[in-house]
Amino acid sequence: MTWYYADGSRQVGPIEEAALDDLVRTGVVRDDTLVWRDGMANWQPHSQVRGARPAPPPPAAAASIAADTGYCSECGRPFAMSQLVAIGAASVCAQCKPVYLQRMREGGQAIGARKFGGFWIRFVARVIDSVILAIALMVVNIPIEMMLGIGRINDPAAIVAAVGFLGIVWLIDAAASCAYEVYFLSTRGATPGKMVLGLKVVRSDGSMLTTGQAVGRYFAYLLSGFTLLIGFIIAGFDDQKRALHDRICDTRVIYAK
Repeated sequence: MTWYYADGSRQVGPIEEAALDDLVRTGVVRDDTLVWRDGMANWQPHSQVRGARPAPPPPAAAASIAADTGYCSECGRPFAMSQLVAIGAASVCAQCKPVYLQRMREGGQAIGARKFGGFWIRFVARVIDSVILAIALMVVNIPIEMMLGIGRINDPAAIVAAVGFLGIVWLIDAAASCAYEVYFLSTRGATPGKMVLGLKVVRSDGSMLTTGQAVGRYFAYLLSGFTLLIGFIIAGFDDQKRALHDRICDTRVIYAK
C-alpha cells in the first residue's frame, strides 16, 4: 500500500507504508498531517486514518537525527544528507533523480503538482494584458490628442509644447502600466491575462508577491525587454520556465490549481 502526505504546500509520495512509519517515528509526519491513498475520497489527518502514533523522539535525539538524515521528496525514504541531491526546493535520492528530472523536462511538472507556465502561454497572457491596457489608455489619450490637434499644428512653438505634453502622457501611460501589474500581482496573484489562462505568479516558496516585490518584478520585466528580448526567450529553455525577471525576483509563473 502506498501513501501520500502533505508537507506544507507540497504533496510528497508515493511512499510505502514502512517508510511512512519511519516518518511518523521521526516526527516528520504528525497526527495532524494530512495523508491520502487510493480509495480515500479526501485527504484526512494521519491520526484519523491510521490511529494515533507514539510520540517522536525527545528534542535532543530528534535534532541529532535531523542533522544527519533527510528524506527524498520523491519516494519519501530516509537517507544521509550527503546522499540527497538538491533540485530547486526538493531533495531527491540518486535513484529518483533521473525520473524527477525527466518529468520536469517533459512537462514542467514539479513535486507537489506544480506545473510551470511556458513561454508561449505567457506570451499570449501578455498580449491579452496589452490589449486591455491599450483600450483603457485610449480613453485618456484620444481626447488629449484631439485637444492638441496633433497633425494640424503648424506653429513650431506649439509643436514643441505638444511634444512635451505628449511626453507627460507617455509617463502617465507608463505609470498606469506599472500600477496595473503591481495591483493585480499583489492582490490577485495574476494579471487579468494570466487569470484568463489559469496562470499565477508566486515566489519560489509558493507565497504571493507583496506590493514591493511586484514593483521590483515590473522593473525587472522591463530589463528583460532591454536585453533584446533575450530575457524573455530564456524562459523557453529554463527547467522552471523562468524569464530573466523571474530569476532576478525569485518568482515562478505556474498553473493555478
